[in-house]
Amino acid sequence: MAAVHRVDVIVVGGGMVGAATALALAQADLEVAVIEREPPAPLAGDDPFDLRVSALAPASIALLDRLGAWASIRAERAALYRRMRVFDAAGPGDLTFDAAEVGRPYLGYIVENRRVQLALWSRLRDFDNVEFFTGSEPQRLQSGEREVALTLADGRELRADLVIGADGQRSWVREASGIGASSRDYAVAAQILSVETAYPQQDITWQRFTPDGPQAFLPLAGPRGSLVWYDAPERVRARHALSPEALRESAMAAFPEELGEITRVADQGWFPIRRLHAHRYWADRVLLVGDAAHSIHPLAGQGANLGFADVAALASVIDELGDRGLGDVRLARAYERRRRADNHLVQSLMDGFDWGYRRRDPLTIAARTVATQLVANVPPLRRWMTRMAGGQRLDE
Repeated sequence: MAAVHRVDVIVVGGGMVGAATALALAQADLEVAVIEREPPAPLAGDDPFDLRVSALAPASIALLDRLGAWASIRAERAALYRRMRVFDAAGPGDLTFDAAEVGRPYLGYIVENRRVQLALWSRLRDFDNVEFFTGSEPQRLQSGEREVALTLADGRELRADLVIGADGQRSWVREASGIGASSRDYAVAAQILSVETAYPQQDITWQRFTPDGPQAFLPLAGPRGSLVWYDAPERVRARHALSPEALRESAMAAFPEELGEITRVADQGWFPIRRLHAHRYWADRVLLVGDAAHSIHPLAGQGANLGFADVAALASVIDELGDRGLGDVRLARAYERRRRADNHLVQSLMDGFDWGYRRRDPLTIAARTVATQLVANVPPLRRWMTRMAGGQRLDE
């Protein structure tokens, strides 16, 4: 019979948000178990750029710095951007946000997801109060009055005061704990192209809205970039089958001149897009963070930032209320109060952008233009939206 492992907290999911959650709890001197079927594969400095990248806002960077992971992330191919441009393919709307306007040296950094995950795992290994359970996956979850038991498919059993689901949009923890969620698929899919460009290192990220979906450029280190091409799934699948040269020509023809010349498509992939929001963020001795609780349209790159904001809020609540017990319902409710409204706000804003920019009628195009001019000509509103992009909200 396998031995039972007893810890304070079990974190299911070792991705960026899950690893950050585990690290924040470890820093609070809690015994933590991390369950992840496949640890992140090493990534050398001369390896091809990972397809999945994130635009980390200052609030997320501050969290990663507190966790002791940011210095190593920044040293490995992180690309700083100071400006963010948004413009309309169907109308004259054009708006640029600049970090200098809100007194910041940058708006964010574009980083490879796997590099963030690797840096967090490296930090986790510095802690004697962290255990890794890899090579298997959770199979059964049972919440009791005093603890929660989690059994892995290979028979190993863990018990803790609290289980945290950081296992993504199709969360096993959410399903096993009986937490419902509202979800729907968007009408577009996202195609990602890792490209080399004729332009040198850039400090601007931009997004052009078209009736078929946004087209985005994210600067990577050196003369490189990540293109995100939202389009109807059938067109995305058709382009996915093209040769690198044919795909390069297709992107050059479809993207705006601001992109410049693509010299090579180094890699590409695609994924469908789904919106999801859990009906609540907790159940008996269970909490949800990141995409397990909420996933949004990625058009503004805020998904990872919302997940890291969950981590910061949870760590703060545990610091304030931890003496009442990790399984205390007051802790769960306090965490949800701090995060649900903000997550819903950003999710609704992304839905609004997606709906508004996909419409082709003259009235909506005119309304978009007026809204853009309003933001451009009202400095307090423009500064607030710039801070929003950095992870700040109305009450900060």
